[in-house]
Amino acid sequence: MAIGVAEPAQTASLADDFIKFEDSSSESEVESVAETPSTAAGAKRSLADADEVPEHESDPAKFQKCYNGQPVPPWLLGQQRLGKGKAPEIHTMLNEEVTKFVNYISPTPEEHQMRTWVIERMQRILDEWDLPDARPVAFCFGSFETKLYLPTSDIDLTIMIYNPTDDHVSPYYEARDSIRAFLYKLARQLKIKGFCDSCEVIAGARVPIIKTQEKISGIAVDISINADSGMKSAQVQKSFADKVYPNTLRSLVLSIKQFLYQRSMNEVYTGGMGSYAITLLAVSLLQMHPRIKSGGLDPSRNLGVLLIEFFELYGKRFNYDNVCVSVVDNGCYLDKRQKSFYNYTQSYLLAIEDPCDTSNDVTKGTYGINRIKQTFGGAYDMLNNAIFAYHQTRKHGKPINSSLLGQSTPERSSKRIRAKNGKPKDTSLQINSDPWAPVSFLSSILHVDSQTISMRRRLVDIFYKGSMQECLGVEYKPQLVKALDSIPALSGSKSEKIQVDSTQSSAQEKISQMKFDFSKAKAKPIVVESEDENPAYISDDLSSNEEGVL
Repeated sequence: MAIGVAEPAQTASLADDFIKFEDSSSESEVESVAETPSTAAGAKRSLADADEVPEHESDPAKFQKCYNGQPVPPWLLGQQRLGKGKAPEIHTMLNEEVTKFVNYISPTPEEHQMRTWVIERMQRILDEWDLPDARPVAFCFGSFETKLYLPTSDIDLTIMIYNPTDDHVSPYYEARDSIRAFLYKLARQLKIKGFCDSCEVIAGARVPIIKTQEKISGIAVDISINADSGMKSAQVQKSFADKVYPNTLRSLVLSIKQFLYQRSMNEVYTGGMGSYAITLLAVSLLQMHPRIKSGGLDPSRNLGVLLIEFFELYGKRFNYDNVCVSVVDNGCYLDKRQKSFYNYTQSYLLAIEDPCDTSNDVTKGTYGINRIKQTFGGAYDMLNNAIFAYHQTRKHGKPINSSLLGQSTPERSSKRIRAKNGKPKDTSLQINSDPWAPVSFLSSILHVDSQTISMRRRLVDIFYKGSMQECLGVEYKPQLVKALDSIPALSGSKSEKIQVDSTQSSAQEKISQMKFDFSKAKAKPIVVESEDENPAYISDDLSSNEEGVL
């Protein structure tokens, strides 16, 4: 079985709808979950009796595990069950959990500032470098520039090499051989100046780059030369995230990026899917969604359901062989053959039209799309299983489907386990009957490993110790004293907390000492003429495919 693909589970009948959309209208009402008759006298109170319990009866701090015995994920630590009321709609709980996860995984102001200083340090090294025939300037693009990055993401930099007297790219450094030679010189310069301990120059790549790690912060940095196309794509992503779908796109993209990152499917050079492609797929879903197009659905109030639909569309229903995704204008589906994106030896490849250059296929290098597609389909199955298991537990006190028992306990076993005293150990399903016990659906597909948590804590520690400030000669001591506690699940560490001078400038102020000007990286708005719309090539027939992939 492919990674991330769950066993098919028994699904609810059409008359037993357990997750719904929330309409745009505030006056719309959804049916509450039906209740079963009361349990027999003396039986343990189940989640189905939640209406009898006053709201906020329980202390959130006492919950160490979710309602089904699973560990509480870090984004829900110290909290009780999400959703308002005694028996909230599941789509509301799911929407709130996506928001909680995004707030948790989003970098803190301290983490963001450390990345900004890494870019400043790079620019200062370039300024001090004596190059008589060139004027190198560092520009940031990629996920850092678009604010769609994970704490584990690297920084993508491109160094534009201008003429000494104007803002035109030096003709000498347009040749590929000259770019390679400059990369080796830059790698030596970075090691001499103490920016890093080692550099890996990948000169044979389609876009030659340097892969390195900044010495103080440990943040990974990828450096290319004269790659201005990355700045244009970053501007497109920022436009969609900030203006078109300001309360929706970022949450979807970060959730999907974390999902792919923890499965090592996020690097294009290993056949994975990059941030730009993920953003365009999420935008296409929002553009082509019939209820969003008609104005009958508020996407910001249905983040969880839209995430599930993303996995369903691209994991089970999308016709990869014939369809090209386009987000130009209001979005459409194009024929891969008409766009000349069809690969006759690899027809299964995903095709996405680049809105910055309509002749470019963004995902032509994502050769591992079959594995990604199967994993998306598995995520759809697992999320539905987790939701249906809770739905059954709330109605009946436990999941009645044997195929869902694995979604409810991490220690399910068909064998009798004996303890040290020789007596059988009870491995039966343990359900917390407290109706306010935490419920997590996303933890069935998402997790944050201890390495990521340690890395984030280390970065915040470095910020408050002032190592980077001392290196750059800047003073930036924000008023936010909660640095080590601002990352959920990181509080209580044994690491030293450093006292911060609260009289210094606030965390939201701009640092006047920084010489790097981000405004230079802004690209002009891109206007692309769209081709004639073609019918959507989405197949509704899933019966002929066992894995749900067309």
